[in-house]
Amino acid sequence: MTAQIDAIYRSESRRVLATLIRVLGDFDLAEEALHEAFFVAVQRWP
Repeated sequence: MTAQIDAIYRSESRRVLATLIRVLGDFDLAEEALHEAFFVAVQRWP
């Protein structure tokens, strides 16, 4: 499962980060939101 999560993060994180930067207008806040979202997703995925 860890390999799958790593692969998803590598393939999607740049696009998600770019979108969050555009929406939030703040790189640091966008990066924090990205990491928090992936953390929560990992906790909730079966």
